[in-house]
Amino acid sequence: MSDAGSKGDGSRFARRLLDALSEETNRTILSLLDEPASVAELVERCDIPMSTVYRRLDTLNELDLVTEHVAIDAERGKYRRYERNVRRVSVAVGGEGRLRARVERAKGEPGEEVTWEPNGR
Repeated sequence: MSDAGSKGDGSRFARRLLDALSEETNRTILSLLDEPASVAELVERCDIPMSTVYRRLDTLNELDLVTEHVAIDAERGKYRRYERNVRRVSVAVGGEGRLRARVERAKGEPGEEVTWEPNGR
């Protein structure tokens, strides 16, 4: 997992994860990545500006929700493809207002569980 998701700062990661998933564009991109896709393909399918797709993919990549691969094509040259790196995200409300987020990875990779505590407790 990336530094953004290190368990040493689980509350920060949980907050960033929940913030990212609250954005409709991020959810749309994640839902479209059943198969690897390039930025151009996502722009066409999502009907959103290329700069927005790049920003959102950067956020999703930092949270390790997508994986970036470099591809080479005779017509396009070198370009990047992205695929979803998460099978399921679940959130549970626990005692004292704590939120527990569990990320289940695709392809049998180990998942993570982090807790967000109100007021940075």
